[in-house]
Amino acid sequence: MTMSEETRYSSNIDMEEMIKLGSQKLAGLVGLKLLAVIEVRRQEESGWSMKVEFIEREGIPNTMDMVGLYEADFDQSGQLLNYTRLDMRKRGDSYN
Repeated sequence: MTMSEETRYSSNIDMEEMIKLGSQKLAGLVGLKLLAVIEVRRQEESGWSMKVEFIEREGIPNTMDMVGLYEADFDQSGQLLNYTRLDMRKRGDSYN
């Protein structure tokens, strides 16, 4: 871990940093292409919660792409605590 990474993980981060860091970490872990960050919430004392969409399977046309909605929790310094896939849909459809 480099000095800049140690500094980043040892202090609280703002929402812009959390969106960038959180979406990159989750994309690397699940191995899917990021479609959109849907929601980011700061938890009072526990850290951050994010909802993110990933392309699970590409289709032709792209309205046939399968999109997964994931939720992830991070501590105050941006360390991933847990994640789960909440739902899946075709890109052209809405969530139930």
